[in-house]
Amino acid sequence: MTDGRDDGEFAMVGEVRTGLLMNRLALPSDQVAELLDLVPGERVRARERPVPWAVSADQLHGVDCPLITRSGARPRAIGTLAARVRVVGGRVVQGSTRSVVAPGGDRRQRWSHYMARPGVVELGGRGDPADAAARFLTGRAPESLDPGAVSEALLRRIRASPLLDRRSPFRPRRTRLRWSAVVGGERLRGAFTLVDAELRTVRLRVPEAAGVTREQLTALCEDLALHDWLLTTVARVVERRASDADPAAQDDLLAVVGQLLHLWLPSADVPPGLGGMWEGIEVNPGFTRQWELCVNRLRDELTLRALRGGTVPQ
Repeated sequence: MTDGRDDGEFAMVGEVRTGLLMNRLALPSDQVAELLDLVPGERVRARERPVPWAVSADQLHGVDCPLITRSGARPRAIGTLAARVRVVGGRVVQGSTRSVVAPGGDRRQRWSHYMARPGVVELGGRGDPADAAARFLTGRAPESLDPGAVSEALLRRIRASPLLDRRSPFRPRRTRLRWSAVVGGERLRGAFTLVDAELRTVRLRVPEAAGVTREQLTALCEDLALHDWLLTTVARVVERRASDADPAAQDDLLAVVGQLLHLWLPSADVPPGLGGMWEGIEVNPGFTRQWELCVNRLRDELTLRALRGGTVPQ
């Protein structure tokens, strides 16, 4: 199994944590590349169009812990998690950690065996990867596999960088998207769930014939996490500031318009084999429909404020 095409059925789990980069303005692309230079000797991948983004090289984190299955079994999960940081538009930061879940043998191997399979955890005994991936979304014991903790550690490292001035124009809440995917079966199925104000889950089942890779599944979930965070953040700012008579509240609304609205471009990086997932989300919960309603309300609020103050927003 490689980061190119993955043959046969396999399962993956991961968690993406998304938030605002703690800087007053969007970070220029050269400083983003410096910020994401986390692995010596490995390059930062970047692009400028249609939406600028950059992503660090993967860091590997060794794990040896239980991974609970739906049947209640607790096979040992031994191997490595692959973690990276992505910055979109010089403004939004994501800590993303994931791993393939693969069957293992009855005996524990030397660490050289697991390091030779980066981004793969093996289940001991009779642990079933698809079963474990499904259970990963519905509950987790404190000592169980926790890719979100690795994502959080990466974000803390980014926040400590001297490249950031920590003068964010507003302070939105971060979101967590926990995901699982099983490649196998006859048709594409996906479910997006808002668990609470912070946590979301995505469950994917992808046909083998789609020929998707680990990288493509990861990119899809990062894209979902980004657009969920954008929608959640803009909606909260509009809701909170629309009822605030303080003229300074307009600064938050203007910051959202100037720094976030142009980042909305759902499914731009999604391969054809996974396009149906975004199509399903556009039906329920209807991301783009919600986004358009929210943006219209934001612009209406700015227009009302401008009319009251005798100026017209640009």
